[in-house]
Amino acid sequence: MPPTDQTKDYVEISHRGGHVVAKVVVPSVGQNEAPVIREQVVAAMASAPRGRALVLDFSQVSLITSIGLGTCVDLRNCADKAGLRSVAYGMNRHLVDVFRMMRIERLFTILKTPQELDQLLGS
Repeated sequence: MPPTDQTKDYVEISHRGGHVVAKVVVPSVGQNEAPVIREQVVAAMASAPRGRALVLDFSQVSLITSIGLGTCVDLRNCADKAGLRSVAYGMNRHLVDVFRMMRIERLFTILKTPQELDQLLGS
């Protein structure tokens, strides 16, 4: 289902080197944003080759709620079923702390620098 005008700006999906890059482009991920982001990312993963990665780019996100965290875990599980490695990139200190506190960081490879992301994507 294509995004509507109201929802299209929550996430930008791109494919780089077979990897799925989902750049979240809203400052917070909560009850309204999480289901739309999930739907669009899961649809994008369907065409990704096994052995690649799902990159969740949080470089524009400053806040994530428990619903957003649950969506991250769900996306990780979907990626695992699709044979994709789960990667989180661009997290600010607050997001890193929340991921650690909830023990979610161990489900993802955390990339901190643009160079690490470029290396993964083969750029």
